[in-house]
Amino acid sequence: MSANTVPFPAQSRLFGKYFAYSRYNDVVRAMHGMLAGIPDGQACVLSNLEGHHLAHAAAPMMDAPRLAAVASALSNMAETLTRDLGQHGFSDMTVHTDAGIAVILRVPRPGQQMVMLTATGHETNPGLVASLSRHCATTISTLCSASTER
Repeated sequence: MSANTVPFPAQSRLFGKYFAYSRYNDVVRAMHGMLAGIPDGQACVLSNLEGHHLAHAAAPMMDAPRLAAVASALSNMAETLTRDLGQHGFSDMTVHTDAGIAVILRVPRPGQQMVMLTATGHETNPGLVASLSRHCATTISTLCSASTER
């Protein structure tokens, strides 16, 4: 296996619903590239709206499938909240903790059926995390299969 090849994890079996399988390495490289731009980047996880893990770039101790499920659930709750407030069109949310920052966002069209989580330590500027996350999500959306357009 070359240094640029990422093994395809079993928990990513739904990846082919949103991307050509040949795009897996490109998606993971985009995530790793984004995390490389964040001094204390910890994880980037991609899931569908149902919370199923699609891909990730994270430290081995992170439970990426669990993070995918939680990020998706938070995204769906935020979508419901914004709809109930009459503010349709949820795009992203930022969660600040004592230990870090998490940005949860919807991947733009044609990937709007996906959620992306980016987690960092507290040393990174929240605006930088949000900006790099949006750019990565846009990059990932360009890799989507045409069959995901709705």
